[in-house]
Amino acid sequence: MSRLFFLAAMICAAPAHAETSFFADIPDLPLPSGFAEAQTGPSFHAGDGRLVFAEAVGAGDGLAVRDFYYDTLPQLGWSQSAENGAVVFQRGRERLHLFLIREGEDRIRVRVQLAVQPASMNAD
Repeated sequence: MSRLFFLAAMICAAPAHAETSFFADIPDLPLPSGFAEAQTGPSFHAGDGRLVFAEAVGAGDGLAVRDFYYDTLPQLGWSQSAENGAVVFQRGRERLHLFLIREGEDRIRVRVQLAVQPASMNAD
């Protein structure tokens, strides 16, 4: 419920000319302002687990993009860490890897991998 409230507040609070965009296969993962989804990679589903790959490209500074996610995702229930050069966030059974790749002087590619672990099959 709090994620839905935050998303609604974020959309309503944005200036009229700005529109919040999200990854197509990860509908609660926002794109930084000025970024567009470049391609959607393969998605794999097994039971209630899944693995999703996506990318977005835009002009900007890598640190500003990183800070966008550091500021935004904790408000959506994600906790952060760093792992092998990736920005990593965890939320329940979900693990999100963000790779920020500089392309040229002012172009950044955000590569995303979302893994959702299946719920435990053990019944207590």
